[in-house]
Parts: sequence; structure tokens; C-alpha cells
Amino acid sequence: ALDSSIMPSKGQSRSKGGEEAKVPLQAVVLADSFTHRFRPITLERPKTLLPLANVPMIEYTLEFLASNGVEEVFIFCCAHADQLTQYIENSAWSSTASFVVHTIVSTNCISAGEALRLIDHKHVIRSDFILISGDTVANMDLRMALEAHRERRKTERLAIMTCCFKTITRRQREEHLGESNLVVAMDPATGRVLHYDEQASPSLPDANASPKRANAKLSPLSLDASLFSEHPSVRLRTDLQDCHVDICAPEVLMLFTDNFDYQHLRRDFVCGTLNERELGNNIYAHELGAREYATRITNLRTYDAVSRDVIGRWVYPVCPDVNCLPRGDPTAFNHRWPQTYLEKGADVDSTAAIGAGCVVGAGCVVGPGARVSRSVLGRGVVVGAGASITGSHVMRNARIGVNASVTSALVCEGAVIHESATVGKGAIIAYDVVVGAGHVVADYSRISLAPQPENDDDVDSDDELEIGSFGGGGGARLSDPSRQMARSDSKGSFGGGGGFDEDDDEGPGGVYLNDHERALLQRAKEGTAGYATIERWAPEGVGVGGAGHAWAPRWGEEEWRFSIAPVPPGSSDAAYARDDALDSEDDDAHVRSGAKAAATGDGSDSETDSGGEDDALESHFRKEVAETFLRCVKHGYEQANAVVELQGLKMAENRTFADIARYVLMTILGLSLPAPRDVTKENSKLYPAKAPDNTPALLKSIRERLKQWAPLLSRFLKSEDDQVEMLLTLEDYCAEDEVFKGMHGALLVPSFAKILHLLYDMDVLSEVSVLAWAEEKGLAGEEDKRFLKLAQPFVDWLKEADSESDGSGSDSSEASSSDEEE
Repeated sequence: ALDSSIMPSKGQSRSKGGEEAKVPLQAVVLADSFTHRFRPITLERPKTLLPLANVPMIEYTLEFLASNGVEEVFIFCCAHADQLTQYIENSAWSSTASFVVHTIVSTNCISAGEALRLIDHKHVIRSDFILISGDTVANMDLRMALEAHRERRKTERLAIMTCCFKTITRRQREEHLGESNLVVAMDPATGRVLHYDEQASPSLPDANASPKRANAKLSPLSLDASLFSEHPSVRLRTDLQDCHVDICAPEVLMLFTDNFDYQHLRRDFVCGTLNERELGNNIYAHELGAREYATRITNLRTYDAVSRDVIGRWVYPVCPDVNCLPRGDPTAFNHRWPQTYLEKGADVDSTAAIGAGCVVGAGCVVGPGARVSRSVLGRGVVVGAGASITGSHVMRNARIGVNASVTSALVCEGAVIHESATVGKGAIIAYDVVVGAGHVVADYSRISLAPQPENDDDVDSDDELEIGSFGGGGGARLSDPSRQMARSDSKGSFGGGGGFDEDDDEGPGGVYLNDHERALLQRAKEGTAGYATIERWAPEGVGVGGAGHAWAPRWGEEEWRFSIAPVPPGSSDAAYARDDALDSEDDDAHVRSGAKAAATGDGSDSETDSGGEDDALESHFRKEVAETFLRCVKHGYEQANAVVELQGLKMAENRTFADIARYVLMTILGLSLPAPRDVTKENSKLYPAKAPDNTPALLKSIRERLKQWAPLLSRFLKSEDDQVEMLLTLEDYCAEDEVFKGMHGALLVPSFAKILHLLYDMDVLSEVSVLAWAEEKGLAGEEDKRFLKLAQPFVDWLKEADSESDGSGSDSSEASSSDEEE
């Protein structure tokens, strides 16, 4: 339903004098993703109201639009529309000056295409508008893209859309964000998009995968030959992230109305428009600047990644200590290094440890000896004595029991993890679920008070389930109007989940419970239910005394790709290597000849040595980097020229600057050691005949070379993740593992900590990266802590320096914030 107050009146677009009136900048926000990546959470709450770093996602989107001059917003609501409209009505957005928010509700739309057709029928869009999803977090300056779009439209009326993209590495896009493989062809002179190809990334071998998924590989890229005759040059981009922020002409809505087969915005509309070139409609690209950010949260992997980006201040000024979100619900976060945010009113025991990358909301109680790192704790969370929370998101009013452990998981509001229970990586604990004492929740489990629908894998949207009903098990229609999530008293903040009124017939999450089940759930939360709970909830999923249904995994889905849990290192590269191997069976020319020769050696076609193939491919790349860099050293190239040489190699090998930098550093270190066995005879003259006689002499030699090339390394290693990856590579080099065998790296082991200190002093490594590496290695097995133990004095020194800076007062924090703002 659409309130009549937002319908355009006759003559609305013209003033009394006949002159065209100013049309406000409008935006359409799609508040339903029309997917089911967030189940079972989104069976009880709309995705756009899920907290990200303790702020509902929709708040980030609306703040982004308001900061870019948008004056009128239409939010299209589908799944759980009542909750979303109530949130907007009770929030500060309903009374913000010069920013009008309307909601359009439809409970029978099953795609973005249907939503846009309905908006077109309402005739509320009067000019160019912003099209965005309600799960987008951004700090980009949209005004530049808007101006370019408007200028283009003055001379080219069929320039109907401008899509925003950001340069990103494949590893960041697919491992960090969990997004698909993307290839975009464009005219480099005009920025016009010529081809858009998005495919599911290649999979890893998995005995449990469906036959279709097990054999999944990328389809060949096909381009219309006429593109090359119509355009002087065509550039293929594989280094772009689609930000899903679009500037659209009103004709976009008309095209959806004219083409009822358009359902998906990218797969149908964008690809369809590009393929129907005879109609003359064109789409252009706008690339974000290096310091700009815009990402849509499409799955749990992206949810975790964007949360960490907000915490890590990559989205500045959108970060907790700015205390601007949610609007109308003032927060009081203080920032302390490294990237930890404590809100006023949080109670942290003096013996508890709050590590880097944490957000702790007001009202949280963290007990004695508890350890929290890289995690977000919502308001009112209780963490028992000796509990451990790592890499997790715990929503408000949840309780983590004494000595319980939660690792890389999502725990929703009102959930209770009892004493000594363990929640494995990638697990989702939905609203008000109770995990019994001592129970171990398996990795990647999904547990909800709602039983799993039989068609969980078949339907495309959470809304399809909301309209329907559960089968058996006391399920209720999720579209029941009485389903209301509890809210906090704070205007504009989404809360509740901790308890429920005794007069209600439904559980706190909206799942129907009879009186007996409600009483049983309350006893389970209190820890007094014991074996009584097994009559309603199977103990295999939640343990004795627990409450909830364990959902079966989705058939054929790769949990590592879309889960909150960290992606296994190298998974994406391994998947692409496998894809190359599958392609080589059909077309030997698909794999670069040099890489294939290095990988196959004698031409053997055995499938049992895939690990050896991967090492051979990586060894080939490492050697290419070393030879290119040594050529620069030999001829005395300036760094600018060296960058050009290495950039050419990067493009030829389709790798990242960070990949180049890792092997450049190992080559620099190796120049103080005897020549490796695979170096060319010509380049071997650059190496000493033997290693320096003692550690000081070795460090002096390394220091001189690092001083020369440190600026290049700093330029290539932009992010914390890149630097951590470099440290892991340095470990492999010193251990002479994998691609570094026979390179004499073991001679550097006694100097490992000193080398780290040198890299830190020369700004190749940051304090945050070293501490993040140390924290990651601290979670590894004893056999993997060898180099951490060697570097421990340096790590301790960094921590002491950090604690001293924390104790110096708020001046340094304010100065840091000021610097970042500049």
C-alpha cells in the first residue's frame, strides 16, 4: 500500500508561471534482497534491520543518501514489511528536515523486477533517481557520479544508467566479500559498459557437493565481435567490485514495465540492455576513488567483512566513535587503539581481555577472565567468567555462559549459550535459541526456534516463506499480523529480544509457542529445564536443556565461501587452479604455456597430484617476480621504472600488487644470502658467495637493501590483510616450505624478530598488522607457533607501546580521529 500523500498531483512539476519546478533528488531503496542467504535469521526479522556493528543496516543506507543530498526516499518493503515500516515511523528519519521517507509495501513481489514495475505504476519518480539496496554501506561522494550522469544525459538521452564500481582484487572480492566472479568490458575512452558477465566462482572438490556443483566451472567468456569494430578499444576488467549503487533515468522503470521477463537487476536488466544494442540504451561506469567505499551486504561473508571494515575505519567517517548512528538514538562510544570501541555503560572486569577489532555496547557485562577479540557485542550482552569469544557477532541481550566458547559465529538477540558450551565456526544461532551446558554446536550449523521448511533450498526469497506457513512442529504463519519484534524504548533503535510478556501467545522471535513450550523455553534459558526439553527440541542440535531446531546444510553449497568464518587461506586460488585444470582437459591452450609447463613438467595428466600442480604454478610465478625484480636491480632502475616493470607482470599473470610485493620482499632478503638454485647464471652474480658470518652483519646487509626498496613495498601493501599475508609468506620463506625450498631462508630464522622490527621501522608493516598476525597465530596449533615465539619480544614491545599511548589520555585519540578526517 502507498499512502496517497506521496502521489504526484496535477501540475506538480510546474510553477505558477509555467516554469519547470525544481524536482527533489529521489532515491529508491529495495529493502528486500529476494534471496535466502541469511536464513534462518530473516524468517523472523527483515535483513535490513539486522545490526551491523550494533547499527541496523538500513541506517547506513539512509545516512549515505542523506549525506549526498537526496531529499525524497521510497523504501520498497516486502518481507516483514510491518516491522520495517514501524521502525521507520518510530525513527528520527520520519522527522528529519529536507529528507522525506515513504514506504511502499507489497507482500506478493518475488523479485526486484516486480518491485520496480510496481514503483513505475505509482508514478512517483519524476526525474533521474538513485537505485540502491537497503543493505548498502558507503561513504563515497555520489555527487561526482550524479554530475557526470546529468552532463552525459544532456547530449545522450539514451544514457539510462550509471553503475558504480570499485577497483578490487579477486581475492578480496571472492574470499573477503564472498562475491561472484565478475568480468566487465568497457570502452576506456568513454566509460561505457559493453559487457557484464557475472558467474558463480569455481568450486573446490567436495564429496558432499551435488553433482552439478561438484563439476561447476566458469563458462568461457563470449564477446560479440561487432564490439571491436564499433569501438577503437575494448578493455576487459576482472578487478572490479559492483557496488550496487546506480543512478538511473526514469526510462529504467519503463523498461522493466515493458519487459516482464526482467526479474533480476543485473542478470536480466543490465545484461539484457547491453545485448539489445539496437535499441540504443547505454549504461556507463563510475569508478570510486581510492579512499571511497561502497559495498552491498549480499551474504554472511560480506556481513562480517563490512563489519570489520567499519570497525577498521575503512568507511570513515562511518564508524562507531563518531556516534551519529542510529539517528535519534545517541551512542557514547570511545575509540582506543588498536580499533576497539567501548560504549559508556559497558562493564568489563579488570581481569577480562578485550582484544583488537571489538565493539562493546552499553550495558554489556564481561566477566572475570573472559576473552573477547575481533567481535561485536550488542547492548546488554552478558559474557560469563572464563568465556571466549573470537571473530563473532553477538547481538543485544544474548548471554554467553561461564567457560563457553564462541568462534566465528553469529549469535542473535536473546540467545543463551550455557556453561562450557562450544559454538563452532560459521554457526548461526537464531533468536532466543538456547544451547545446553557442555554441548558442542558443529561448524556451519544453523539453529532456530523455527523448524526448517521442507523447501528451504527451492524458494528464492524469505518473503515466500513469510507468506506461507511452516509444516508441522507447532509452526505458525510467519505473516501473522501479531508477529511483532520487541523494540527498545529508544527512538529509532531496534532492540528487544531478551524477554517477552507473559500475556503473549508467541515467543519473543514471533515463532508460535503454546503455553507449555513458552514455559519450557523460559526454563531452558534459566538452565533448569534439563531433559524436559527433549520432548520438543532434539538434543543432537542444542544439547540437553537446550531449545531450538538444527537445520540441515544447504545441498551443494560451499560453506567456506559464504560463511562468517574466515575463509581457508588460498581457497579462491585453489578453486581457480582447479578450474584451469578442468579447462585444460578441453583446451590445452587455456592455461598459459609457461605456467602449464611449470605445472605439468613431463606432460603427465595425472589428477592425483593437484597439490604439486598448485605449488608448481606458484613457484613459476614466484620465479617470474624474482627475475623481473632482479633485472631492475641489475640495471639500476629507478623505483618508478621498477613499478612499471612489475605492473606489467601483474597484468600478465592476473595477480595483485600484494602478491608481487610478497615475492619481491623474499627476493630482497635473499640478496643477502647465497644464490638460490633456480636463479639464472646471469643474475647469480648479484648474490654473495656465502652468507654473512654473523647476525649483525646479516641485518646490516638486509637493512641497506630494505632502505632502498621499502617505499615500493609500502606502495604495494595497502591493507592490513595484505601485510598479514606477507608475514605468513615470510614464515614459509624462513621455513623453506612449498615454493621456497633450497632458497636458504632458514639462515634468517635467528633474525626473524629483528627483520620484523626493520619492516616496522620502515613503514612496510603497521602495528595493527603485526598484532593481527600475532593474534591469528595465537589461535593456531603449537606446531604453527614457531615464528610467533621468535617474534614474541617484538610483539610484546608493540603491545606495551600501545598501552602507554592509551594511558596518555584522550588527546592522542582526538588527534588520530582528526588526522583520519583530514
